[in-house]
Amino acid sequence: MALHRPQPTTPWLAPNLRYLPFMRDTPEPKVPELTNGRFVLRGWILADADIAVVVRAAQDPDIARYSSVGSAKTPEEAERWIRTRDVPDRLDWVITTSTQLLGRVSLAHIDSTDGVAELGYWLLPEHRGRGLASAAVGTVEQHAFGPVRLGRLTIRHESQNDRSCLLAQRRGYLTEGTARGAFVRDGQRRDLHVHALLATDSPSL
Repeated sequence: MALHRPQPTTPWLAPNLRYLPFMRDTPEPKVPELTNGRFVLRGWILADADIAVVVRAAQDPDIARYSSVGSAKTPEEAERWIRTRDVPDRLDWVITTSTQLLGRVSLAHIDSTDGVAELGYWLLPEHRGRGLASAAVGTVEQHAFGPVRLGRLTIRHESQNDRSCLLAQRRGYLTEGTARGAFVRDGQRRDLHVHALLATDSPSL
């Protein structure tokens, strides 16, 4: 499927950089750089810092319990996980400052025909509690409803994930219900709470 591509931006560069395939083949990265007064969102690269933050995230119980990154506990597994971010229906960003990598935010299952996508995120433990996740989500919402021209975003999370539920509610996502037995983890079917935000909904601060 053809996705709307924003205007070209300059790729983020780092030491020990190995571009992913889409970066090597074109001068414009698939994942555009997005800025906020507190951080920059950029695409994943096969650099030491990115691999290290994935391994750290996989070691955090709260992240590993609810995210696919929980399986990336070694540098080799982290590199494979980063490579899986490069798929046609996904935009996946690292949340960065000039000195640190803080976490991740993404749009997955992007369907340009229906104008929908699913939003996901995580922060390393030391960066929680300062509104960074909400701000990163808000930055991606503006990009999704603007240049990508989506009309609906969903946040789905396991019923026990109170932190994600609170963030969705604070961002103005309406709770639409529970998808019973929506996926399998550890051999058991799990329920997902479903929240949604439309481009026409009142924006959250």
